[in-house]
Amino acid sequence: MGVVNTTYTFSGTDTITSAKLNNIIDDTTFTSDAIQGTTLQVVSPGKLAVSAGGITSNELASGAVTQAKIASNVAGNGPLVVAFSSVTTSVPTGATPTKIILGTEVYDTNNNFANSRFTPTVAGYYQISGFVNTTAASLTAYISKNGSNIAGNVVAGTTYQATVSTVLFLNGSTDYIELLAAHAQGTTVSVNGDLRAFLIRSA
Repeated sequence: MGVVNTTYTFSGTDTITSAKLNNIIDDTTFTSDAIQGTTLQVVSPGKLAVSAGGITSNELASGAVTQAKIASNVAGNGPLVVAFSSVTTSVPTGATPTKIILGTEVYDTNNNFANSRFTPTVAGYYQISGFVNTTAASLTAYISKNGSNIAGNVVAGTTYQATVSTVLFLNGSTDYIELLAAHAQGTTVSVNGDLRAFLIRSA
């Protein structure tokens, strides 16, 4: 089977014959198996679908398919970081949060984590969560963006673990995230923690 030859038209007085029907088929373009069973197949009800293995790299023009054309605003292989403390951080008492040192990387898929700071190189919306742990009263965990505390969660009493979670837009160039902690123990304490962040929607 070939393709429709658009240079041939019927007139209102034409009688339909097999010869005339054959004239509208350009069988020099596609081979007889070009539709059914190779690249494309007909599926019910009367739709074309790509056959399994029907398109190879040889049949795609160079540069014809780009990431932008496949889908927009899909996290896909966006940055992911999971890091935790390999040593504790000394946090003095008081309301001023202290940056937690996160010396061990579990995941850093895009090489965007260094010096306990996550600076993603893909713009978009990120799910960010943090956890801090110590033996201190009124322990608070903070997520900081560009040096400003965006989200915080205080745990009072004798519970010495605090978590914090938020969604933030990061511009993919200069925006960065850090994990901080504060407490009201009355003396300096040692704090450890972990930070987890990943892209949930690109810009």
